[in-house]
Amino acid sequence: MHVAELKQAARHFGADLVGVAPVAAFAHLPERNRPETVSDRVRSVIVVGHRIMRGTLRGVEEGTNFGSTYQTYGFLWMEDLFLSRTVYHLSCLLEDAGAEAIPFLACRNPDDAFEPDYQTAAEAAGLGVVGRGGFLLTPQYGHRQRLALILTDSVLEPDRPPALDLCRDCRACLEGCPLGALREVEGSARFRLDESICATCRNGASRVPGRADRVDRYAAACGRACLVALEEKITSRYENKFRKRSVWHIGPTVQEKHG
Repeated sequence: MHVAELKQAARHFGADLVGVAPVAAFAHLPERNRPETVSDRVRSVIVVGHRIMRGTLRGVEEGTNFGSTYQTYGFLWMEDLFLSRTVYHLSCLLEDAGAEAIPFLACRNPDDAFEPDYQTAAEAAGLGVVGRGGFLLTPQYGHRQRLALILTDSVLEPDRPPALDLCRDCRACLEGCPLGALREVEGSARFRLDESICATCRNGASRVPGRADRVDRYAAACGRACLVALEEKITSRYENKFRKRSVWHIGPTVQEKHG
């Protein structure tokens, strides 16, 4: 199957983002994160993404709704229903063309030999780059996307990693975190995330065991700060600005402060 045909089909099935990475792009990773760990026949990795609609973050931004909108349409149904359906149909199309397709959602299972590295895959597939705060950033949606992978034995023309720098001179996510879970690292362009602190966040973050992100931060204070900082840098634009008032923060409890 030609890559252009594959991408057209992916968008027909609902994908907002799609790219292809060669299996060699994962050679530097630990064995647990290499696609060949699943099968030595894997030759290409297809990365499929759905955007997280800005409107799903509105209730969290206003402090009025945390469950029925974002958790459903921006997170759980996004991965388990909408994205998985796209990946299923695209995998079937590949297999109809004679290529084996192995679909993976953004999940972790400690009993499995293979744990997908979605950020490395997305970078290698030309979709975006990992920013200073640990979010994958794309030129279309900034930090607002969720990803799935298809491993295939078909040799597909790969996309090139992008030359993209959306974080230059930006500290929005670090300054937006009320708990200090993000910290600067001397000599590094990236911030360090303390997941033990992040896991206590009540500013829109959530822990759902088994997901690719140990703490879901897209709707958290840091994620929404990133959204605001990127509004004029990405191609997805809106009539009105996202933030219309001072952001709310909930700090750590006394127990959390003192362990």
